[in-house]
Amino acid sequence: MELNYRQEIRAAQIRLLFEQLPFALFATVVNAAILTAILWSDVAQSLLAGWLITILLVALGREAHRRTYWHRNPAGNESSQWGRHYLYGVVANGVLWGAAGYFFFTAASYTHQVFLAFVLVGMASGGIATLSALRGAYLLFVIPALAPYGVQLLRSGDKLHVAMAVMLLVYVSMLITIGHRLYRTGRESLRLRFANLDLLHELTQSKDRQELVNRELAAQIAEKHAAQDALQKSYAELEIRVSERTAQLSGSEEALRNADKRKDEFLAMLGHELRNPLAPIRSALHIMQKVELPDFQVKWAREVIDRQVTRLTQLVDDLLDASRIVYGKISLRETPLEIKTVTNQAVEGSLPFIKGRQQDLSLEIPRDTLWIKGDPIRLEQVISNLLNNASKYSEVGAQIRVRVEASGKWVTVRVQDNGVGIAPEVMPNIFDLFAQADHSLARTQGGLGIGLTVVKRLVEMHGGSVEAHSQGTGRGAEFVVHLPRWEAPAHKEIGAAAGNSIQGRADSNRIRILVVDDNHDAAETMAMLLRLEGFTVATAFDGVSALAEAASFDPRIVLLDIGMPGMDGYSVAQELRAREDTMSSIIIALTGYGQPEDRARAQAAGFTDHLTKPINPDLLSSVLKTHLAGR
Repeated sequence: MELNYRQEIRAAQIRLLFEQLPFALFATVVNAAILTAILWSDVAQSLLAGWLITILLVALGREAHRRTYWHRNPAGNESSQWGRHYLYGVVANGVLWGAAGYFFFTAASYTHQVFLAFVLVGMASGGIATLSALRGAYLLFVIPALAPYGVQLLRSGDKLHVAMAVMLLVYVSMLITIGHRLYRTGRESLRLRFANLDLLHELTQSKDRQELVNRELAAQIAEKHAAQDALQKSYAELEIRVSERTAQLSGSEEALRNADKRKDEFLAMLGHELRNPLAPIRSALHIMQKVELPDFQVKWAREVIDRQVTRLTQLVDDLLDASRIVYGKISLRETPLEIKTVTNQAVEGSLPFIKGRQQDLSLEIPRDTLWIKGDPIRLEQVISNLLNNASKYSEVGAQIRVRVEASGKWVTVRVQDNGVGIAPEVMPNIFDLFAQADHSLARTQGGLGIGLTVVKRLVEMHGGSVEAHSQGTGRGAEFVVHLPRWEAPAHKEIGAAAGNSIQGRADSNRIRILVVDDNHDAAETMAMLLRLEGFTVATAFDGVSALAEAASFDPRIVLLDIGMPGMDGYSVAQELRAREDTMSSIIIALTGYGQPEDRARAQAAGFTDHLTKPINPDLLSSVLKTHLAGR
């Protein structure tokens, strides 16, 4: 049996050595420090310091070796290799203490000799206790640790030192005898432990088999007793499951029908909303083609086209906004804000629409300054959407009321109207995407049913909530926005007016602009617009021709589309920046890609600015003047 488990016993002995190593290292470091302190004035200090540092380095190395051992947890033959490395550390430690016994021996001071002997004997005793798990391991420490001190005693030559050397030899013999007995006791314990493993394993298996038989018998008895109850319950459970499944299928089918109905209604409404502005645009264009048309009619037609293009742009922006918010692709630029400022800006933006419908707007804001934290543009969008809805769904001359309130933790904005109200069946889904209360052909309010969804998502992104209240159809509605109240900032930051003013007017005739767009109509109309402003303009319709035109035209400004076949706008911008003659040109992206990541990518490619189609000509003119003034 011992032969069968010799390898396991060896591994267990080595494990015991590593388990006791922290105590041995602690004793080594403490005793070394004490010994150094006591002998500091009687032994060369450089020798003491070097010895103590060596002791510490060996202790750190052995501790690192111990941690690695526990991390890898070796077994079998691999344990023997770790044991040999452990013994190398034991020998090194013994040699260091032997060096202390030899070199720190002070012939002139019996007190220090006795103290040194006390420390060395104590270390030897501790070594016997911690190293007895493995045969002979304690000898690797005790002999090199005590032998040099014994040599110094014998070198002294007098009777007292010889007697001390004999006593040291007797003490070492006793320690070796005790260590051997401890080793035999530990090995016998391990041998018995491993010798009984088979018996314990067999007993455990027998116990498990018995328990398994008992469980099987108990299960059979319980199964027989429960069979009748189970048969009775199974039918009832089956009926319940069938009923639940039927209800689930009915609910799913109803939800699918509703979703499909809302999709069809949205697509029909989207077509209606897109065609509505296209019809007056086409009519206005047809009118403008008439010969000898009076100037006032031409001006009227242009205004019609401008209004309807603005409406189309707003529809597209609303759709993109809803998509980004619903799918979490929008980020907030939060800053401490006064709710009064945000509310006033939203009212200012919606006031022309409200006045156009001859409606009366009242605004109530507390005199105390109320602070919130959020994105000023998005919060203005929330309040403006609610105001526009209140105006759209109220009759001409109706009353609209905006009231701001505050509690300990919340700032509340209430938008109330006395318009068409909200039907009870619509209220639960009022904030759903594409939800519309009026689907009749005679509806006049317009919209795609996405505004309230945007409001709800934006408010929730700010940590707030929004509620809708109405007494029913024809009795008005109230929307309540709750936003977390924020402490007043220590210093109010007032942004300085940005932008550079242009003194005088640049000589546009000397400024060359290259317009690049794969849409010929877009490129030509933009070129014509710029020529009317007095610029010298050239056009290109793809990336390769744009680079060739830039080489000969030497533009100061490049208006560059991004999404082009073949060589896209990013590649063109990078190539222009790489050329010496266009390295410092103003390159502005004029594109339909308007996401934040699109702007970041454009900046990385070398674009000076990024504008999203369709762009307002006045905005384009302002941007051009700003960049030209900066150059």
